[in-house]
Amino acid sequence: MKKKLMVAMVLLSLFVATTVFAQAPARGGILKMTPSKQGVLQKNFNPFSPAVLESALGCIYETLIYFNNANGTANPWIAESWSWSNDLKEITFVIRQGIKFNDGTPLTADDVVFSAMLGKTNKALDMSGLWSEGLQDVTASGNEVTFKFATVNVTTLEKFGNLYIVPKAIWSKVQDPLTWTGNTNPVGSGPFMLDPASFNEQSYKLVRNPNYWQKGADGKPLPYIDGIQYVSTTNEQIAFKLMNGEYDWAAYSLPNVDAYVAADPANNKYWFPEGNLVFLYMNNLRPPFDNVNVRKAFAMAISQKDITRKMSPSPVPADMSAVKKSFSSIAEEGKAKYNITYDKAKARKLLESEGYKLNAKGIYEKDGKALSFKLYVPTDWTDWIGAAETIASMLKDIGVEAIITQSAWPVPFQTSLETGDYDMAVSFITTGTTPYYQFNRWLYSANYAGLGEKAKVFSNMRYKNADIDKNLEAYRSEPNPEKQKVYISAVVTQFMKDTPCVPLFFNPTWFEYTTRNFVGWPSADNPYAWPSVIGMQKVPILLNIHKK
Repeated sequence: MKKKLMVAMVLLSLFVATTVFAQAPARGGILKMTPSKQGVLQKNFNPFSPAVLESALGCIYETLIYFNNANGTANPWIAESWSWSNDLKEITFVIRQGIKFNDGTPLTADDVVFSAMLGKTNKALDMSGLWSEGLQDVTASGNEVTFKFATVNVTTLEKFGNLYIVPKAIWSKVQDPLTWTGNTNPVGSGPFMLDPASFNEQSYKLVRNPNYWQKGADGKPLPYIDGIQYVSTTNEQIAFKLMNGEYDWAAYSLPNVDAYVAADPANNKYWFPEGNLVFLYMNNLRPPFDNVNVRKAFAMAISQKDITRKMSPSPVPADMSAVKKSFSSIAEEGKAKYNITYDKAKARKLLESEGYKLNAKGIYEKDGKALSFKLYVPTDWTDWIGAAETIASMLKDIGVEAIITQSAWPVPFQTSLETGDYDMAVSFITTGTTPYYQFNRWLYSANYAGLGEKAKVFSNMRYKNADIDKNLEAYRSEPNPEKQKVYISAVVTQFMKDTPCVPLFFNPTWFEYTTRNFVGWPSADNPYAWPSVIGMQKVPILLNIHKK
């Protein structure tokens, strides 16, 4: 079969390539790290279990590709290359030769097919979500594995970054992979292995896989470090333990992260890149939010920087494009044409141009209806409540009354959003690996619903646009990443023109680290990887850091 867009990238140690070493990095040392689960640890290294310890995913079990959340790029991993068929309904991966599981057996195309097919008959095992995206069949020929889909959607490539490969020889004998607890000495292809004797309720150790397939700058198998010691902690303990130098890497929200840095300014660092987006919902099907100029006036009244300045630790302010800084190039056209900045006087003039006049209470009204609304926020979510209070104060300055109303999460808060039973609310959307995933969930009309009907998750502002649909659909049919940018840029431009909501801030991705023992960490100046402890995102970091 003829192939289209052959992706023949050779993985020349993508993690090592981020740093130019004057000499081979020093080896050795045990990295001390916080597990994402607090309290008592349960010995669960089953990659299909919802309760799996996060170290199993990436450190022990690997995927065909590594999708870098820092820049939205797909990188070869177990697969050394891939290609789409001419009709874009089949993708073929070339499986890298010479990879072995940590028990010494080879990883083959049959293991890949087996791992993928587990999700066909049991949805709970479809961790990647490929079968729910129209996957029909998976076949192998030599060291090539082909995935056949019912429809065209090249964005499914990202999902292969969540397809963890397990050895068929072991898992084919397991009656129920979802609940299997016999995986006490897990066999995977990753850079680390479990030290079974190390496990207790508070900590456990992973050690270097001596036969790992990737090589370092010194020509020896990675990683450079000898292993990872996971030590459980709590929100109450983490600040003290970090200040005391008990961890090299933590992923916690610290009330005063600058105090951690001040304790050892030469070594203690943090980087909190943008995570999920928090924004102000406006119900576009309810007056007056069905009027774009009213929505724009509300946006002009809000200063994202002032909101985040009052929050601790400070999240990253968003702009009206709703796009992370790493993808800012796709928002250039939209910002040039339709950007909105904080301007209270202009906001008032815009409301007045729509016929609104101040009443005796200092609130704008029109036809007897005042601009007074409930502003919903989840009960006891203190950071969001604080943000809502700041928003209410800003809206008051332009003659709008926002009555903060706490509502329990997820019911009735989320239910009200999904059915359109609200005027304004502070909520969030998962931003995903590229802006496409965010805007597709948010804006694609297939997720839309009228008032009283249930919209799909994240599509709750009751907004749709035919041009946005057209560009999202074109994006799904374009395998070239550079050409995809044209379509997603058009989506962002239309979004900014219509202003269906007000982006507020990005929740931080918590990442505290110290260079006391190890160097080679990602940072704002060198964002080579996304600093998350979840899934494959952590692996390039663990393969790059080395003894100081």
